[in-house]
Amino acid sequence: MTGGPRRRRGRHRRRASAVARVITAVALVALAVTSAVVGVRLLDGIRVGRSPEVGDVPVAAPTTGGPRPASSRPTSPAARTPTRTRTPPGVPIKLTLPAEGVTAPIVPAGTRPDGELRLPTSPQVVGWWVRSAVAGDSRDSTMLAGHVDSATQGIGALAALREIDIGARVVVSDAFGGQHTYQVAARRLYPKYALPDDVFTVNGRARLVLITCGGPFDEERGRYRDNVVVYAVPA
Repeated sequence: MTGGPRRRRGRHRRRASAVARVITAVALVALAVTSAVVGVRLLDGIRVGRSPEVGDVPVAAPTTGGPRPASSRPTSPAARTPTRTRTPPGVPIKLTLPAEGVTAPIVPAGTRPDGELRLPTSPQVVGWWVRSAVAGDSRDSTMLAGHVDSATQGIGALAALREIDIGARVVVSDAFGGQHTYQVAARRLYPKYALPDDVFTVNGRARLVLITCGGPFDEERGRYRDNVVVYAVPA
């Protein structure tokens, strides 16, 4: 007597479960379509823009041979423009992204025994990798990095890198009071396990490399899957 009703209830539950799965799938598809239309995704409860690959990366070690870039071809004395006085390089202490309204202090950052960069705990503070060049170096790369956000302290100073425009200004102030202006040349989104070696190559190119986290948030590991890397060149 009891077997029949239980089987009927079981069929009812299976039908209800199937309907629920269909409704959930439709809702997820609708959310995905909406996200694609507006160009954003929801990460860890924060509405952020995508970080598409844009611009040409200024590599640290330019390849030799082949045609020389137009900017490096020799010109006649009459065609040369006067060389402007450059601000002497110095240890970076402040980062400013004028268009994004971001200002953040910079502190020196070394590496852990496993080679991972030891970043400042606060996402409002940016770390300068001490093995990279100082701000305004005319030959080598300067690297700055920081956390994109924090569960307790909110959005970080470098969160703006996810949407920063090509051509945007970046100003780095040094300990001597000098200001070094860079212009964003490229933005990339790399998996953390596949960061190109060139990101950490210091010698060979005057540029600024800015790094923070991006991509989807891995709940199991408690971190973002990717890194947003922004390359800027002296302006």
